[in-house]
Amino acid sequence: MKKFIPGFIYLLLFGNCVAQTKNSENIVIVTLDGMRWQEIFGGADSLLCFDTTAVYSYKYAQSHFWAPTAIERRKKLMPFFWTEIASKGMLLGNRVYNNKVNNANRYWFSYPGYNEIFTGYPDTNVNSNDKIPNPNETVFEYLNKMPEYKAKVAVFGSWDVYASIFNEARSGLVLNDGFRDLRGNLTERQQLFNKMQHEMPIIFHGGERLDVATFHIAFEYMKVNKPKLIYFGFGDTDEFAHGGMYDFYLDAAQHADDWIHQIWNFIQATPGYADKTTLIITTDHGRGSAEGGNWKHHGEKIHNAGEIWIAAIGPSVPAIGEAKTAAQYQQGQIAASIAQWLGKKYQPAHQPLPALELKK
Repeated sequence: MKKFIPGFIYLLLFGNCVAQTKNSENIVIVTLDGMRWQEIFGGADSLLCFDTTAVYSYKYAQSHFWAPTAIERRKKLMPFFWTEIASKGMLLGNRVYNNKVNNANRYWFSYPGYNEIFTGYPDTNVNSNDKIPNPNETVFEYLNKMPEYKAKVAVFGSWDVYASIFNEARSGLVLNDGFRDLRGNLTERQQLFNKMQHEMPIIFHGGERLDVATFHIAFEYMKVNKPKLIYFGFGDTDEFAHGGMYDFYLDAAQHADDWIHQIWNFIQATPGYADKTTLIITTDHGRGSAEGGNWKHHGEKIHNAGEIWIAAIGPSVPAIGEAKTAAQYQQGQIAASIAQWLGKKYQPAHQPLPALELKK
């Protein structure tokens, strides 16, 4: 016999199966430069963990990151992604399920990628990593003009090209990149982090500091100033990959996962942020495959280096977990999504790509 279930009981029983979203008051975005989707969704790569000819410590990679299955490996590498985000947020870009995220720009390297993320516009004129002030208005600059966001928007990055990407002179954003000290009326901890960044080894080219410095300078700023929009731009994953140091690349990814976890814990424990903040994590470009060493490289001549991923968690994001529905998304949809999730429209002089339409 069929039993009638009153509407309110139905909602109690099954309502949590329906994605409920609402506008956010704050957005935090984190990028992991050149982080491959293969490791995000599959963990440590078997070809690279067992490459006995490698110049890096393949035994370290095995002992710290290897496990028999992809599900075990990815959780070992990025536990926050595969516990909190996988259960309460979304992860797009697992191509095993034909769920795809791509660069819309054709260049597949950093400046064009960051321009696309923050302007929604795959501009063919943005085609180098030179320190040329971005002619396009980022969504951060656009929102900073609104009274509720004025002086509450901040950018922090390890790479010293962010000042150009966000056009610091024109936008007037709070911006700290490279080895620049944070300025202003600083706490003792902020002064300490300024000092410490200059005492760390310079192991990349001269314009990029280690991510640990960027994280602590930015995170302390977030704690003290409570911005409504803040960006953490990490670069170690790309630099270590270019150097062929797969063990360090995996370490960098795991450190980033832990820092993102710390950021999320702070958000959820802080009035004004808790349940009012959406966190977005993505990358500027992909990389080649492990075969032939192309995992170290990217750019338009490297096959599949335009394949990327997007993760997010917060009140504006449906809790779909790992997306397993065939779909095609573009990196450039992030900019309009940032504005839309804040209840705003991003209408710069250029035409940005539309916001993400999410499917379970």
